[in-house]
Amino acid sequence: MEYLIGDGEVKCLTPSGEIAPATQKEIGSLSKKQIAIRSDGLIVLDEKGEVVWSTRKRYAQHFFPLSVVDYARAIYAFERFGKPLPILSVDSHDTLECDFKCADCLSGCGKSLPIEEYPKDNFKMPLEFYEHILKEIVEYSSRRGFSKVRFEQSGEGNPDFYEFRPEILSFAKRNANMGIVYVTSGSQTDDSLRHSLIENADFIRISFPGIGQNAYRFYSGQTDFTYNDSMKNLEKILDERRKNGREKDLMVGARLALRSEHEGAYLDFAKRLREMGLDVIQIVKILVPEYKRPEDFPVTSLAMEQLQATRDLENPSFGVSLPHSLDSMYYSREIEDRREFPQQCFSALIQPVLMGRSLFVCTKSEVMYSQAFRLGTFQGVPQELEQFLSPAQVKEVTKNVPGECKSCCSIYDNMLMHSLQGVIRSIKSGLRFYEVIK
Repeated sequence: MEYLIGDGEVKCLTPSGEIAPATQKEIGSLSKKQIAIRSDGLIVLDEKGEVVWSTRKRYAQHFFPLSVVDYARAIYAFERFGKPLPILSVDSHDTLECDFKCADCLSGCGKSLPIEEYPKDNFKMPLEFYEHILKEIVEYSSRRGFSKVRFEQSGEGNPDFYEFRPEILSFAKRNANMGIVYVTSGSQTDDSLRHSLIENADFIRISFPGIGQNAYRFYSGQTDFTYNDSMKNLEKILDERRKNGREKDLMVGARLALRSEHEGAYLDFAKRLREMGLDVIQIVKILVPEYKRPEDFPVTSLAMEQLQATRDLENPSFGVSLPHSLDSMYYSREIEDRREFPQQCFSALIQPVLMGRSLFVCTKSEVMYSQAFRLGTFQGVPQELEQFLSPAQVKEVTKNVPGECKSCCSIYDNMLMHSLQGVIRSIKSGLRFYEVIK
């Protein structure tokens, strides 16, 4: 039996696909984290309670501590009632320093970030100014009816290096009511930062360059921090989470890349993480090397068996996220069929990127580092976002987005929003949105 959660109610989804009443008692005690682990897609019902659209692609880790329903409702309010879109999520890159040299790095640190093209002192802002920016973002969204902005900190390097990290975590949680996501290798996570993360974060995700003691040197040129060090750091995080009574609401996860050298190691790696008490594991494809095609790198039969066995480890307290397709080990952001791709960049409006003091359209390197795609730079005056995201400014900055984009870093998000937009426009009756829970 599956359940549908949305609009403050719970329904049952029977094996035959019928919608039936359910009571809050059945899953009403689940926390947001527990719901996210069990999430298995989105279903849209019309006024008669009939399914008009659904997707079983899983977005739980991607949107947490928000949900896919939050995004669906924002698009619905915009399309159906003309309500302006809020910022639902902001990805903040507030430090350039990094101690890893990953061969497949997507950040500017790995691609010679053109710092000289940014406004003066773009990356040198006092803590108080950073707090001002977050407050502006939250108030902007609050005026548009949304009160829980997702705040992801992944750095343009290693986010552990940002000197005021504990302070900005505390401010975002206590003064701005933001949902905090922290993505790091953990190589510079000291006691102070770990304490602040346990106290304030909603989701801590540890990135693993590879599996095994030599993996960090081989994939990232890192010899001072090893695979075993990362495991020890993860154990400290999980132990401190338990001691602070946050096991029910603080999600801790791991991210691992598909690699040919790992083809026989995925299952044991995932088993170990589950035994440690980790909540979720995400195994992802790497962006295909330049001038190569994903189909040139097929997933081996051994790797396929390992990945399928890893998926079978999933249970109500341990989530496994694999690529939507396992046809190859790499993926491409290339837009293959523009007829099916949206003409509007939703990502620029609802989840822009904060690069120091500057707000950009997205995380795609050639866009984020191009001043033509800068929505604005915060100067400390009130309601700057009203100017940055005004219809005229957005139209000007995104006039060639995504129409002339060769690839898209938010391709799945934009396709989801585009599909929902089509459903909303084609069905005139009222619609309700539900997250599917296994």
